[in-house]
Amino acid sequence: MQPLIHKASVHLFAKKLPASATPGDPIRLILNDDGIITVMLAVPSRLPFGLGRSRDFLAGKLGDQASALLKPALQIAAHLRLRIVEIEPAHLNKNGQSKLYISVWGEPKSIISHRPWQEAHQNNSVNDPFD
Repeated sequence: MQPLIHKASVHLFAKKLPASATPGDPIRLILNDDGIITVMLAVPSRLPFGLGRSRDFLAGKLGDQASALLKPALQIAAHLRLRIVEIEPAHLNKNGQSKLYISVWGEPKSIISHRPWQEAHQNNSVNDPFD
């Protein structure tokens, strides 16, 4: 695996993130029907001794450049390693909103659109010996 995105900003839906979210935590990306990629955090249960189930927290969405880069990989369900890189708490910002940054690791060939060789060279007159 290689880094596909070292550090991408997430446009948050809420002003604050769960207090249990820390750098290194895994996340999930979901490709919506409208082409927007949303970011989900797994929030552990509040019950003691590891009882209970974790719940999903809809954190925000990726920007246009990151979405365009990762959309082909999500369409083919490629294996990606997604982690939180940095969290800036709301109380440290002047505007009172948290900031979240993620990293994405995977195989570079998963973000390249896959087209058969024949389709790529079908209408190319340079390769046609009978012209």
